[in-house]
Amino acid sequence: MSAKSWLATAFVLLVAGCGSTSSPPTATATAKHPADNARPEAERRETVFDPWIGTIDRAKDVQNTVDDQAAEQRRKIEEASR
Repeated sequence: MSAKSWLATAFVLLVAGCGSTSSPPTATATAKHPADNARPEAERRETVFDPWIGTIDRAKDVQNTVDDQAAEQRRKIEEASR
């Protein structure tokens, strides 16, 4: 097989693997029995990225604190200059 046919085959398999085997529920099925179609919320599982996400959240909190302090300082400077 040539490189083009290998590439085409790999692309087709990739796209086929991303497809869904079940069709989405129709509007009439959802309207008749909405509780039947409701999915329970899945438990959140720990991933390898959780420590990084926690670090990002802490950094955002620190930035918010710094921004609040800077706004307060600007307000005090404005009041003092009047």
